[in-house]
Amino acid sequence: MSIKESELPVMMYIHGFRSGANGSKRHQLQEHFHNEFQVIAPEVDADPEKSLGELNEIIAIEQPSIIVGTSLGGWMTLMCDSDDAELVVVNPCLYPKETLSQWKDEELEYFCQRLDGIQTYTLTQEILDKYDRYNITEAIKDKSQRTYALCSTHDELLGTSHINTLKPYLSYLPYVKARHLTIVDDFGHRCTCAGMDHLFNILDDIIEQQIVRIIRTKEELLKWMREIGLIE
Repeated sequence: MSIKESELPVMMYIHGFRSGANGSKRHQLQEHFHNEFQVIAPEVDADPEKSLGELNEIIAIEQPSIIVGTSLGGWMTLMCDSDDAELVVVNPCLYPKETLSQWKDEELEYFCQRLDGIQTYTLTQEILDKYDRYNITEAIKDKSQRTYALCSTHDELLGTSHINTLKPYLSYLPYVKARHLTIVDDFGHRCTCAGMDHLFNILDDIIEQQIVRIIRTKEELLKWMREIGLIE
């Protein structure tokens, strides 16, 4: 029996700076998890206050079980109100004000055709200053038990700053199969080719762990029901 897409669990993808909901990663995730997840990809921009407000509204409605974010979308993934969702960040831009300031006041073209019809973006000092209101290390620490990071040592934009920030919080967490911190050297800042293979492996392992937890919860519920005489 086929399952309607609307009945599938939700995976949210948050794209990076100068990308959009119509980017290639959303389509690759949809293809890989066809009939397993409904993949949604809200369209955001570099304004953290505006974008996080929109993301939190969507999360409250859609209740995604997994949120994936790349680059600036990784920062937003860690900062959004995600409740119990598993968080997967790929080369997260953890210090957006410093990293993005090189493009301040430039009229920038988006890399893909945006669904909102907007194809250029200008990053102002006012927008950059908004990032001062957020504490990324506190967010990582608070969400470390459900955060999984894929980081490349060959990231031409971030260097190893993202790895150095994540290591103290993710390196030594217990795991079954999916490592909380995966460090590789076979792709750059953009998650392409080998990067997507690593990402799919991490997501597949997380989903397997989720299924195991569901089975264990059902077994524990049945055991409790037998103990109190509700079932034989």
